Amino acid sequence: MKCGIIGFTRSGKTTIFNAITGQHAAVGAFGAREANVAAIKVPDERVDKLCEIFSPKKKTYAEFQFVDIAPGESTGQDKAIDANALNALKSVDALVHVVRAFKNEEVMHPHDTVDPARDCRMLEEELQLCDLIVVEKRIDRLIKEHKGKEHEIELMNRMKEHLENGKPLRALELSQPESKDIAGYGFLSRKPMLLLGNYGDGSIGNDDPAAIAPYAKEAGFSHIDLCGAMEMEVSQLPDEERQTFRDELGLGEESRTHFLKAAYDMLGLMSFLTAGEPEVRAWTINKGTKAVEAAGVIHSDIQRGFIRAEIVSYKDFMSDGSMAKAKEHGHTRLEGKEYIMLDGDIVLFRFNV
Repeated sequence: MKCGIIGFTRSGKTTIFNAITGQHAAVGAFGAREANVAAIKVPDERVDKLCEIFSPKKKTYAEFQFVDIAPGESTGQDKAIDANALNALKSVDALVHVVRAFKNEEVMHPHDTVDPARDCRMLEEELQLCDLIVVEKRIDRLIKEHKGKEHEIELMNRMKEHLENGKPLRALELSQPESKDIAGYGFLSRKPMLLLGNYGDGSIGNDDPAAIAPYAKEAGFSHIDLCGAMEMEVSQLPDEERQTFRDELGLGEESRTHFLKAAYDMLGLMSFLTAGEPEVRAWTINKGTKAVEAAGVIHSDIQRGFIRAEIVSYKDFMSDGSMAKAKEHGHTRLEGKEYIMLDGDIVLFRFNV
């Protein structure tokens, strides 16, 4: 899963990137750099507990990849996305809008004043404008080609009208085939978006410290708040010292954990598990995924030759203490292709190719 971190200049995007990933990317470059990329392991106590039982040769957590998008120098300070950023964003699965909610006279806001709700609206409008430009160019090309393109022209015109009415493509109802047809365009206003309010240390402990909760509720966005500068400082500390500092500062839950919970919830994600002496591993899938589709996440051959899935819930397995005991107590079950996977299912896929 890949998330693109976006926002206006001087909003603290790279600070947030460092806080969540534990990286040391240079801050304050204001566009004069390449995008920062990092993958983090998704903490999962279930993987740790299963490793204690199986003592595997390999332990693999689910991963989240972050791309801290750097607008080019040609981008005006009042814009968040240029051509380079646009290309980078097309391949991400979701967007994280870092919204500036801190005051710093030495680092002025590109719009002169700090107004989180205004910035949320402006960036959403910018995403829609980027998509509208792509749609209009595609319509022009389709009209020139014409033959056999009537359905796509109708779809693009519907999207154009929707965007011109000031609505994001994620709010446009599309059929499954239509969604598949436009997937390759990477439309930005169709991607799920998490608002991340970056507030100053003077607001630690306040309710709605970044002042974006009303907008998020109105627009239907998920949102979290982080004190970016303080979180980045704490993230650089040794592991054994972090929680003590967090408690003293009143920062609450680890920023990485806080973010990942919000992201998983927003994207409708969950994990199933595979466990044995070779490897214990968490696999990320969408909620509602069928067993045969989950098998394909591991390998296409397993999906193609799927026979059945042998499943026990993590809770039952830990209660029983071993797979043999789980079978003895009737907690294992055989499921077919149409079985809907549940979070924490421990699975052994049977297949033949």
